[in-house]
Amino acid sequence: MDIVEVDASTAPDEVLEQIYLVESEASAELLGSAPAPTLAERVARYRNPGTGLRWRWLVHADHEPAGLAELQVHSETFAIGDVLVRPAFRRRGIGRALFDVMCGAAREHSIPSFFGHHGSEAGAGFAAAVGARADLRDVKSVLDLQEAELPAPPVGLELRTWIGPVPDELMETFVAARNAMNDAPTPGGIGDIPWTIERQRDDDATLVARGTPPYTTVVLDGGEVVAFTAVRVQEPPCPYVTTDDTAVIPSHRGRGLAYAVKLENLRRVREARPDVERVGTMNAEHNHAMRAVNTKLGFVPTVYLTTAVVELRQDERS
Repeated sequence: MDIVEVDASTAPDEVLEQIYLVESEASAELLGSAPAPTLAERVARYRNPGTGLRWRWLVHADHEPAGLAELQVHSETFAIGDVLVRPAFRRRGIGRALFDVMCGAAREHSIPSFFGHHGSEAGAGFAAAVGARADLRDVKSVLDLQEAELPAPPVGLELRTWIGPVPDELMETFVAARNAMNDAPTPGGIGDIPWTIERQRDDDATLVARGTPPYTTVVLDGGEVVAFTAVRVQEPPCPYVTTDDTAVIPSHRGRGLAYAVKLENLRRVREARPDVERVGTMNAEHNHAMRAVNTKLGFVPTVYLTTAVVELRQDERS
């Protein structure tokens, strides 16, 4: 067994192909009805990792890529850790070895905890074996965009849609609205990702570089963003797309703005991109408000994922 740290943003193409092979075989159970990402789509993500810190480790066994671990740190208290092993190489200690390496890196950087997802008995068994604690569940849902009933949005709302980066004149209030996401459910009460203008600009640049510029729709009140949503769309043909964040600032909740802004966004995407057939989204199972909005729009649950939280004791990180 040979574990090597990999910087996917600069690694040779053949290494990225190995990472893609592991991800494709090991995470198929997490897709639900979503199509598997293509190699080109994944390479665009590898080359443009986005904000935060990220480490990857690739393991080879029998001269083949066998497993992968990835640790993403978005803030001091919000980190995601994944361990993936190809089915043919499981039950050989590869996952545990990768997990130990990832925990070592987390301790080195004083990361108190991280979480990941599993969607099978094998994943649940591994999580339990390494001491991860099962927490909230997430629901992946899919909308048939071409068949969905999308009536005109309610009258009296000022709606605006654009493709690509946030316009400068809306940046400050858009970032403030994005921070409204911070009261959404998080695994194990893990802290949120604080959004700043700099982080938003970096995020916009990353999505454009990946070839997935967001179609963003906002509700404006007095020229300020009070609700927003977005869908990430590639160049055609692009039959399947995913939603980005959706939020309404606290002072404007209870007015149906989440439904209105998502409705208008989906209408705009369908009008502009007839090649888009389905839209995927994911929500915490007990985020009843947003799930009710998605159900009203026509989204149908396809897979349930369990978050597994790993907490590193203080003495382990000292």
